[in-house]
Amino acid sequence: MSVKNATDAVWELNMSYLWLAQRLLQEDRATGMFRLGLTADVADALTSLSIKNMIDLSSSGQVVCVLRPSQLGVVSTFTRPTLPVDIARLHVALAFASGRFNNEELL
Repeated sequence: MSVKNATDAVWELNMSYLWLAQRLLQEDRATGMFRLGLTADVADALTSLSIKNMIDLSSSGQVVCVLRPSQLGVVSTFTRPTLPVDIARLHVALAFASGRFNNEELL
């Protein structure tokens, strides 16, 4: 990775996310919305962005995506050695689908 500073890193992250979001939504809208954790309105807005809009949004200096595994329980589910990886992934997917992310729901 040849990023020179944090501003460049934020721009690259934003562009990568927006490009991926559009691709996932164009390939299979429902699955893309689920994977990205988007509402229909946000999915519509992301799908309609032009490349110029994407560049402008990416240049805002703010990270435009929210990482859902920001909750400790989600991260600890993947790092716990007692569960097989497939079960941990399924458990996290179910937690995301239900909208419940606190530690009690994941442990």
